Amino acid sequence: MLSLALPVAARAAKPEDVVRVEAAVVELSKAKRGAASQVSAGKAAAERALAGCKSSGRGWKRIHAVRDRSQREAYARGAAILWKDLREVALDGAALEVYTPFFDRFLSRFDRPLADPVLEAGVDANRRRIAYNQQAYSFGSCGTFEALLRKVREYKVGGANGVAGDYRAGRVYNIFVRYVAERQRVATRAHWGSQYDSALIAARDELRALGGDDGYASYFAFAHSLRG
Repeated sequence: MLSLALPVAARAAKPEDVVRVEAAVVELSKAKRGAASQVSAGKAAAERALAGCKSSGRGWKRIHAVRDRSQREAYARGAAILWKDLREVALDGAALEVYTPFFDRFLSRFDRPLADPVLEAGVDANRRRIAYNQQAYSFGSCGTFEALLRKVREYKVGGANGVAGDYRAGRVYNIFVRYVAERQRVATRAHWGSQYDSALIAARDELRALGGDDGYASYFAFAHSLRG
């Protein structure tokens, strides 16, 4: 656990950049810990909301109306995977909703850039990761689920043993099971990349080299985390 205040002697001995980063980290950590009950409540609400389309609703009615057993079962499997993936997105989204004001405050502390370019690159990487989170965890809802299940339809059987119809239903199945990963790949292309992972690790190591606390340095590298 991070302490809630930096020792005066330690502050005096450290470069200003390190003091600024550590103060921001301490504030963010305290805010996240203090919001644990809000995060739990938000996740519970997300669970309740997603429960409404887990096994019933318009989308499932479309699936059950498909008479071809092979196609119907493919749609049902795909829908179950999609629902599970959207649930994970919704839970992370619930945490993000609570943490967003804290992240905004954290980043605002660096409106005046840090002098050390390695540390400043770490701030930018955190900024980009938080932007990634906003895009990657914003769509976990029954609305998304139902919109995708509008693609369900019964295809006419054609070819040997109905392969043509099963093939077209299989393409819809693939849309379901790949949907969340594809949305998050789009967020990655827009906001993230391996260079930012490297920037965060470099910033962590730079904080340590400049006399910063090991725990604060490690926390800075994962300040964007939705796990507290």
